[in-house]
Amino acid sequence: MNDEQLLRYSRQIMLPDVDIDGQEKLLAARVLIIGLGGLGSPVAMYLAAAGVGHLTLVDFDAVDLSNLQRQIAHTSARIGANKSASAAQSLRELNPEVAITCIEKLLDTNELLEQVRLAAVVVDCTDNFQTRFAINTACVAAKVPLVSGAAIRLEG
Repeated sequence: MNDEQLLRYSRQIMLPDVDIDGQEKLLAARVLIIGLGGLGSPVAMYLAAAGVGHLTLVDFDAVDLSNLQRQIAHTSARIGANKSASAAQSLRELNPEVAITCIEKLLDTNELLEQVRLAAVVVDCTDNFQTRFAINTACVAAKVPLVSGAAIRLEG
């Protein structure tokens, strides 16, 4: 790690469960985030801030005005833009060292499995069971850890 990285990540490096070795693992990690809405937006922001080295963002939806009160990776200027691309712009502004891959379409089964195999961990931030089941199936097949989150109304 260089001096700038040591300073940027110093607060989490001080944590005994992270330290230098843990931060280096984060910097080398690749995380696949599927869904960049109300849950995926803060997940992506925090992972970028923490220094996860490569984030792959998958979402085929577009930013809408009604999203902005809860989807913090998006802005008014990006209404109509793809959510993956919009989130990527925010993440690059937050931490320019993070490598970001945007996938702006719905993945078929083979494409999903291919992306899962590239990841150290998959974060499912989607909002429907069909997609969740497909992600779980791909993660089981690839033996890649899956973190699933959900939020609806005021519960999550």
